[in-house]
Amino acid sequence: MKTLTMKLEPHQAAWLEAQARSLKRSKGSIVRDLIEGQREGTKNESVGHALRDLCGVFKGPRDLSTRSLKGYGRA
Repeated sequence: MKTLTMKLEPHQAAWLEAQARSLKRSKGSIVRDLIEGQREGTKNESVGHALRDLCGVFKGPRDLSTRSLKGYGRA
């Protein structure tokens, strides 16, 4: 493995330090994962964006949080 030295802006260094602390990982590990993600073309996308190919596949209301209460609770 090669060694890389880089200069970061204070806000970038603070973010990297906070991430390393919260994830209990090394800063180098986080940077390597970010580089690998860029190399592979993966990004932190929303779940909706990741599942966009499934949009319109299922029948039902557009908003699945709404439903009719007709007959609700009856056996």
